Amino acid sequence: MKATKKIKRGLILIVLGTAISFLFSISTAQAAYPEKPVQVFVPYGAGGETDIAIRFLASVIPQFIGQSMVVINKTGASGAICFEYISKQIKPDGYTLMGAAIGSNAIVPAQNLKLPFKFDDLTFIARTQFNPTMLAVRSDSPFKTLNDLLEYIRKNPKKLKFSTAGVQTVQNLGNMVLMKSAKIPIDYVSAVHYDSGAEATFSLLRGDVDFLYNNTPLVIPQVKAGKLRGLLVPAKLKEFPDIPTSEQLGYPDVDIVGWRGLCGPPGLPDSVVNLWAEAVKKTMEHKSWQKMVENIGDLPAYLSPEDFKKFVTAEVKRYRDIYTELGLLIK
Repeated sequence: MKATKKIKRGLILIVLGTAISFLFSISTAQAAYPEKPVQVFVPYGAGGETDIAIRFLASVIPQFIGQSMVVINKTGASGAICFEYISKQIKPDGYTLMGAAIGSNAIVPAQNLKLPFKFDDLTFIARTQFNPTMLAVRSDSPFKTLNDLLEYIRKNPKKLKFSTAGVQTVQNLGNMVLMKSAKIPIDYVSAVHYDSGAEATFSLLRGDVDFLYNNTPLVIPQVKAGKLRGLLVPAKLKEFPDIPTSEQLGYPDVDIVGWRGLCGPPGLPDSVVNLWAEAVKKTMEHKSWQKMVENIGDLPAYLSPEDFKKFVTAEVKRYRDIYTELGLLIK
């Protein structure tokens, strides 16, 4: 009898010991994340504004996350190629994330209802920043004001071209909204599409196109250098108080502002999401990150995972309404 009790106690101790070891191994594994560098895919080309934003983040965040970030560009279809890859082919283990942007994460899914994914087929981690936009021409352009440009377009249909970072991007949508607001047929101007905002800017500098509506990180340096002239901004920029806003010029609808952030594949564990969200927040409080962002004209604009999702939901609704009104919804 006593021997039986001893055996039972022994078995209980073995089971308890095994369970404790198992739980300890799980907690240790979880605590170890991340154990290796984390890949972050950018949906646009190298040198573009989204690429710049993610590389800035990658230069500071390792001290808060404990591993380096490896930035990889995966371009195509205005960001849809990267979005589909992250949402359909990546395991939610926290080692592959995506740089979020207004084009790939809001404008593309807002316009195209035939895509094999929806805007919320990702895990939202954090919004990092706003980046204002600007409509610009070359400094030697005959168009001194926005009115000069619009009047020429009205009288000379299909004579001018503008550059974009893709069909479903803020650069293209901004111009279409402007034409609509100015009561000018959209086909009176021709779009030339590239893989990034950087290429779109260079095309204007080369003289391949006549104007562009682009994110300020790529335009401001060229304006400061005297190579480009700004004709319109959605909101006042302290560096360029003389450039009129869309509201001042009578086009309040042309207030499309870019934004950046971080997201991951669907099903990303809360522990991973919260770790990254907190690391992003700390990064944004770091002076080196703030200085880099200020130098390119961006504005820090942190949103938590929950608030980021609410924000993108509202953005998608807004742009879907715009595309519906323009008759350009793909369904």
